[in-house]
Amino acid sequence: MATKRQNRLLVAEDWRKIYTAFQSADFKSYDFETIRRTMVAYLQENYPDDFNDFVESSEYIALLDLIAYVAQSLSFRVDLNARENFLETASRRNSVLRLARLINYNAARNKPAVGMLKFTSVSTTEDIKDSAGQNLSGLTVRWNDAANPNYREHFVNILNGINQSNQTFGKPLESGKIGNISTEIYATRSSNTDIPMYTFSRAVSGITRKFEIVPASILQQDYIYERLPLPGGAFTYAYRSDGAGDSSNNTGFFALFKEGTLQTEDFTINDSVTNLVQPLSANNINDSDMWLWQLDDFGQPYSLWKQVPALAGNNAIYNSLEANVRNIYNAVTRANDGVDLVFGDGNFADIPMGRFRAYYRTSANERYTVQPGDMQNIQFNIGYIDKNGSGQTLTVGASLQQTLYNSAQSESSASIREKAPQVYYSQDRMITAEDYNIVPLKASQEIIKIRSVNRTASGISRAKEIVDPTGSYSNVNVVADDGIIYREETLPSFTFTFTSKNDILNTLNTKIETKLKQPYSRQFYYDKYGSKDLSLLATSWNSTTTSTNANTGYIYSSGPLVVGEYATSNLKYVKPGALIKFTSPDTRKFKNGKLVDSSTDEAEDRKWAKVATVVGDGANGGVGNLESGVGPITLADIIPDNAVVKAVIPQLATSLGATLKSELQDRITAYENFALRYDETTGTWKVITTTNVSANNTFSLGLAGDTTGTNLDQSWWFNFTNDGTTYTVTYRKLDYIFESAGQNKFYFDPQEKIYDYTSGQTKKDTIQLLKNNTLVSTGNAVGYHNVWQVVDTISEADGYQDNRKVKIGFFDSDDDGVVDNPELFEIMVEPTLSESTKWVFYEKFISSDNNIERYRPYAASNFIVTQNESSIVLPGSYTDGQLFYFYDSAENVIKKYSSTTNSLVTTTDYYARKGRSSMYFQYKHFAGNNTRIDPSVSNIVDIYLLERSYDTLFRKWLKTGGDKPRPSTSDQLRISYSNKLNPVKGLSDQIIYHPVSYKILFGTKSEEEYQATFKVVKNPESNISNAIIKTMVVDTIDQFFALNNFDFGDSFYFTELAAHIHNRLAPHLLTVVIVPNQTGQVFGSLFQIAGTSNEIFISGATVDDVAIIDAIGANQLQASGTVVTSTTTTTKTARSTSAVSGSTSTGTVSGAGY
Repeated sequence: MATKRQNRLLVAEDWRKIYTAFQSADFKSYDFETIRRTMVAYLQENYPDDFNDFVESSEYIALLDLIAYVAQSLSFRVDLNARENFLETASRRNSVLRLARLINYNAARNKPAVGMLKFTSVSTTEDIKDSAGQNLSGLTVRWNDAANPNYREHFVNILNGINQSNQTFGKPLESGKIGNISTEIYATRSSNTDIPMYTFSRAVSGITRKFEIVPASILQQDYIYERLPLPGGAFTYAYRSDGAGDSSNNTGFFALFKEGTLQTEDFTINDSVTNLVQPLSANNINDSDMWLWQLDDFGQPYSLWKQVPALAGNNAIYNSLEANVRNIYNAVTRANDGVDLVFGDGNFADIPMGRFRAYYRTSANERYTVQPGDMQNIQFNIGYIDKNGSGQTLTVGASLQQTLYNSAQSESSASIREKAPQVYYSQDRMITAEDYNIVPLKASQEIIKIRSVNRTASGISRAKEIVDPTGSYSNVNVVADDGIIYREETLPSFTFTFTSKNDILNTLNTKIETKLKQPYSRQFYYDKYGSKDLSLLATSWNSTTTSTNANTGYIYSSGPLVVGEYATSNLKYVKPGALIKFTSPDTRKFKNGKLVDSSTDEAEDRKWAKVATVVGDGANGGVGNLESGVGPITLADIIPDNAVVKAVIPQLATSLGATLKSELQDRITAYENFALRYDETTGTWKVITTTNVSANNTFSLGLAGDTTGTNLDQSWWFNFTNDGTTYTVTYRKLDYIFESAGQNKFYFDPQEKIYDYTSGQTKKDTIQLLKNNTLVSTGNAVGYHNVWQVVDTISEADGYQDNRKVKIGFFDSDDDGVVDNPELFEIMVEPTLSESTKWVFYEKFISSDNNIERYRPYAASNFIVTQNESSIVLPGSYTDGQLFYFYDSAENVIKKYSSTTNSLVTTTDYYARKGRSSMYFQYKHFAGNNTRIDPSVSNIVDIYLLERSYDTLFRKWLKTGGDKPRPSTSDQLRISYSNKLNPVKGLSDQIIYHPVSYKILFGTKSEEEYQATFKVVKNPESNISNAIIKTMVVDTIDQFFALNNFDFGDSFYFTELAAHIHNRLAPHLLTVVIVPNQTGQVFGSLFQIAGTSNEIFISGATVDDVAIIDAIGANQLQASGTVVTSTTTTTKTARSTSAVSGSTSTGTVSGAGY
């Protein structure tokens, strides 16, 4: 009570007294006018008699004005200072940095570009001899030089000359796996007395920048980093091998380089001061390169002080270092990327005393991209002492192999405000899924979007290699009995515009010729053109000599027969690149290049071989063998003597030729409609004029080359039509689809090539139709495995990736574009025998995840299959709902019986494909060596990163064209970010780095199934031109697809985009719709598109994709009758991310219903 009484009666500052004294004061006054008015009002109310002279000319008013001015200034300064006390509102750089440090957030300074230069050439002044006695002194040896078969030996011998004596090639100073790439570090006998470093300059992004080649190390880390700077130290370089051969970008000798300049700063500390702060004088000190040496009495470094890790909660007092490590300091970031060295207090860390030297690298503090073209043929000289004590010089030529996006500016204040609370929340460690999606953003300002996915959870034995259930990182070998194989012929299309003949030539090269090299083109050719029969000639093969995968000989009947241009029979097609079919002369079969008893396991009844070379007429003028004793015809496989020459398939030309390209440029420039056909007799592509090309989409060679001008030629492959501005090119595809009804899922990455260094060939994912599958023709087992290669994945128009099925193609063991056996489908399916039994069916269903119509396998037993509807007599004994399929090409329709009307009604709830189901198969998937998993970890975390510079370049490429930018490789991402993320990840976690995958929607740069036209109905009362409307629509679409609006795995909804366009362009337009350009797609099929977990949507639309129309009708929407809003299947190159085994129910869409 005494305290209360004294406060109430005696204390002048009691709050109640203050409140009573100033109850009339307006404490909300901050600006000059309000303060002045408040003071006048206060005086008038409280001192009406004492102060009543308020005339503007009064001196007293001038005093009030002065007081109001000072009060306003003080209010502003107080408010400003108050704002600087809170991270969310602080604007001064130093305030932001200090406030961030209060929650243990260390703002990132600038980051230099860091990468590896591959040695492309070496030469030395030293006398070094190879195994043949050749002196290599002065000889420039180039890596992977086709003209020098001994380049590797020469490279190794020269580098062994500079290596330290105990570090010859194969005996490295350090070794390990970096990103599953074998990496070895070698130290040289360099003669330098200062830091072993070599400088060069290159123009990057229009600015000449300085770079330094520095010694590399991998000791105790899983990334490549710079060794400690030590005067007189040895220069070190790396040898790396990814198992893909010397031509691989990741195989060879490499040097580490960084952008910037290494600087030194000496200082002396004479007094013992706790918590000493030693500022460094330079600005733009980068975030990664700083070392502090204590000097001896002679000024030489002798003790390295350890920098405290830049992690939350770490400083010179409290840190994660071992207790016995006491020579430590903390690097605190100042404004302009300056640095203060903060030392300990003597209790938890030693107090510094004596002379010190700080090494640090100052960098550009800019964001830029280093392209491989920016760094080619870089020369630097390494002086060294040879074994005899003489001075020598090694000259190295080096080039960059991969684009670098890892340079970054210092972290902005806005970034600090956003990331500091997030990192504080996660305590700067990655344990939970949320941590893995937040903390990596702090690793660099260049990372603008991430997605982390945990593929494998704990509980897997460490005693054996981890088996990844998705197939991404482990080989897969699965046998099942629910295989479905069928073929699907489609007519996709793409559009293009041009401004010059170069644009047309680019389209011919990248669109037309590229498609001719795809499996679907070869498959269409084999199916439609077929083989040329040779059986009437009664010819056989005379085998002369054999070697590994090569067989010479000639074709004979009563004697050697001429082939190629010398022949008039079908032997004229026997030219290099052609496929010849051989059969047995008796009941024996083929196996391993020999004829064996027909009961031999896995013996085949036919054999195909490619013609490798033909000398002269192939018969040596009727003599047969050449004078050298070899045959004039060389086959790329071994065929036994006297095998019957049954048929030949001419080679498909995949190049249009310069003459035809020039003609097409002229026709396209003149906006002609025309088509292209293939003439197998001449092996060339020819033009079908608009008066001769048939409007019938059914392919036929019956009137190929017809010139009557009556539109009868149905043999076109590519049909070019235009509307006066845009060309639409419709082309033919034939795909083979393989599906597992429920027992298996497939993983395939079409971009990944798995190299087998033992065989020198790539490993292919295969589907092997097993030999115990029976043939309809005989009722017996096939007897030998039917091997297909997986060529692509399947995704539907809405982006859904169906991992139950894949596209397959005829196996091509040597990747020469000529398959090993083009009759695989005919052998296993026998499509023309008992044709009514050679169909597989699919039914429509509504998916449970997003209520979209898809298709799934449906038992053939539910259908009555016959060629024509006329063979069905109603009412018969059919139950209501009985399904019928009429497979004649003129009908090709599924109907359902209605007992109510006693009629057959067409239904689109099902479709049919020529094929076979319930097949035994073996699926083999090969994972790359660069994605092998460390068996000591329990969690595999995939981190998908989008780098700012790559995003900028990619968006620029979409608008302006040029060379498409390539994202950083997984290896480069590891080099760039492992040093920041490894210290904060879970001990049992392994991080796998992936670049982002953009899914381009709309425009000619998108996949064909995502190309569309935005049809806009303009308000007739608007006075804005059509050109401006188009530009505004495209700009609005770009705003909609801004990076902040979409995340990994999002779905696109056209209704959202349409609403955004209306919101931005009203009242200039009345409505807008999106119409797919593909002839097989219908209105509504692009209203919803799903992205996969590693994809981000981006728009490729241009003004050419916007059309101004007067009104919306069925002809504008590519629709007739009922407008369909469900999706239909289209196939495209995409990466499947689903498991390889399991029993998840999935849906399938595969063409329109019949």
